[in-house]
Amino acid sequence: MPGVEAHASAASKHIETFLLDLADTLNTTLDLDALLKRVADLVSEVIDYKIFAILLVNEQRQDLFFRFQIGHAPEIERLRIKLGEGVVGSAAQERRIINVPDVAKFKNYISAREDVRSELAVPLVAKDRVVGVIDIQSDQLDYFNEEHGRLLALVASRVAVTIENARLYTRISRQAQTLMVLNDISRELTSILNLDQLLKRVADLLLRLIDYHMFSILLLDERSNKLVHRFSLRFNENVHIKHDIPLDRGLVGYAATHGKAVLVPDVSKDPRYIELNPETRSELCVPLIYKEKVIGVLDLEHTRRGYFNEDHQRTIGTLAGQIAIAITNARLYEQIAQQEQRLERDLSMAREVQISLLPPKLPNIQGAELGVRFQSALAIGGDMYDFVEYSKK
Repeated sequence: MPGVEAHASAASKHIETFLLDLADTLNTTLDLDALLKRVADLVSEVIDYKIFAILLVNEQRQDLFFRFQIGHAPEIERLRIKLGEGVVGSAAQERRIINVPDVAKFKNYISAREDVRSELAVPLVAKDRVVGVIDIQSDQLDYFNEEHGRLLALVASRVAVTIENARLYTRISRQAQTLMVLNDISRELTSILNLDQLLKRVADLLLRLIDYHMFSILLLDERSNKLVHRFSLRFNENVHIKHDIPLDRGLVGYAATHGKAVLVPDVSKDPRYIELNPETRSELCVPLIYKEKVIGVLDLEHTRRGYFNEDHQRTIGTLAGQIAIAITNARLYEQIAQQEQRLERDLSMAREVQISLLPPKLPNIQGAELGVRFQSALAIGGDMYDFVEYSKK
């Protein structure tokens, strides 16, 4: 059957070309967005899909999020899929290819488009760990076959490693940038002695590292044993929060009492949470410790669940010591400045009282020459003098 053999040879050649192009793509860039777009284009040359998506695993939340997609509405990118749910969640949890000829018959199917009829999901596995899922969908029943599955599995095995490399590269680059920013912050904080300016600058500099939505620094009032909001931002706008928090309440109270960071992916599920911002979904609290003593708490909040991660916690933890030192220095400077102002007021008042007790000018006494000499005293004291003219009698 020469015709069949020729067709098989052409198909084999096409697959070989596809794999070479794929390898070339994966080896020439670490830009994850560009890479995934190119992979989608290459897959479309051998499989006529309706929808293409790559979802990655969030290990902390144990769910999948869309990293790249073609064919879905943009709103779908906000969807989080739990491991074990739907076709892609099942493929990730079971670590196997799932080919669904008729999605209407699939248990727990998650419908994103009404015209979808069949679906093929392949887990992305790197170093024996599922890092995501490649998912393609069709508007035809029973569209995907075993050959499609094998082909997508080849793609997945190569893409998974490249995704991990790209994520590692991004992480290392981010860490290098973080270290540079931390160094800049440490140097700058030591030069600011005004407490209000210092806290505002901490908020500004920290935004270069973490895109928070709410920021607060609370300082411990030892007399009331409460945390007092000293500086707060809400969506980059200054806010004045008068609600002081006892040490035995809230996430910030817990962080201060136990002297350790508190990372909460979903505040609605934590009974310690005190609602001050209705939009808050996740929160990170880090104690500020100076000489083994908690002086306050740095609190970050975000409107997205699971936004803060362990990298954020480590970054703030590294910076917290420098912030605590800078705050202590600024408060000490503030106290000294207040003492100097008080001393200046006291001396000014004493000077005015003393001057009022002295004669305003030297008297004109016949036959006498008068002069005044001032000499600095060794200690602060009061001078008293006057001129008394004796009677000629």
